[in-house]
Amino acid sequence: MDPLKRYKKYLKEFAGVCEDMIDSGMPYMAVILNHELFRYLYPEEPFTNFFHKDPVIFITRHLKKLTSLAKACLKSVKPYDMNFAKYNSLVKPDSLEETTSVLYADLWKRFDRKTLSGESVRLLSTRLPKRVIRDHIKGKTVLDLGCGSGRYTIALYKLGAKKVIGIDYRKESYRAAQEYAKKRNLQITFKEGDCVNLKFPSESFDFVFCNGVLHHTKSIENGILQIKKVLKKGSKAFLYLYADGGIFWDTRVAMRKIFKKIPRDYTQKVLELINLPPNRFIFCDSWYVPIETHMRRNHLEDMLDRLGFDFKKIASRNSYDLDSVQVRMVKGAKVMWGESGEHRYILSKSVD
Repeated sequence: MDPLKRYKKYLKEFAGVCEDMIDSGMPYMAVILNHELFRYLYPEEPFTNFFHKDPVIFITRHLKKLTSLAKACLKSVKPYDMNFAKYNSLVKPDSLEETTSVLYADLWKRFDRKTLSGESVRLLSTRLPKRVIRDHIKGKTVLDLGCGSGRYTIALYKLGAKKVIGIDYRKESYRAAQEYAKKRNLQITFKEGDCVNLKFPSESFDFVFCNGVLHHTKSIENGILQIKKVLKKGSKAFLYLYADGGIFWDTRVAMRKIFKKIPRDYTQKVLELINLPPNRFIFCDSWYVPIETHMRRNHLEDMLDRLGFDFKKIASRNSYDLDSVQVRMVKGAKVMWGESGEHRYILSKSVD
């Protein structure tokens, strides 16, 4: 049997057993087992000093072990009655944008100073080409489109930008970063705004940074058009979007269905109890964000071409990023992480 089809067969069984655990009063076990599966979907797990050498074989065996453990729990554990009522008492946001913003604001408020500054600089330094930092960020006016926590807004400034503006839907997301910048008199401004309906004048920025934002909106295309609008002619932008295909992305889709049955604040409490570091927000991020659009490389590049951008796909130099393994030609990388792993592009706005 094809390795991907075999894995998807086991994944379907795992998802069914997880739902049985939730229905039987053991949602905490479903959270823990999904956490144990998800953390090993990445090229490496630094907290256990694990590096994939043959990812498809490993993750398939790992999934089978977790399924067996789940079945054993169902047979052996007699849980107390589970009532989610108290976890559903939060005020429900009115819109998709607000739902997304509330989720991330809650996740990011746990960030410490190290995450807001030092770690973010290191990540950008290995995800952006050095020449882009040198020629298009240093001394330039930069927009962080969908700045979220504001950590990359700070990083862009520390990488040499003359001025950085971070925009996000709600100020609760970037409050800590705003206070950090204000205390240090950094040339950083944060504003509330809609990433797919910007109020800035045309051609306002030398560089636009858009990292992991537009795949959570109703229209990736509208967001890219906003980048084109505010970017100066001859300038560049960085765009990061989720890819599609392979074990990694298929598993995310399956997990999101499982977690529709568990309130987010309950899941967060379980993850806190197992001492999950606050900067590892990838779990609730992936499981609970209301929209998560995955794109094939050819579809994205067709869109960029149609919208009038020149573009170049780049790869991260971080060993745990999904596109880095494609460059390093790890065995089974395409089956595990799809054709592209992740989409990182440098966009160029034509002078014409």
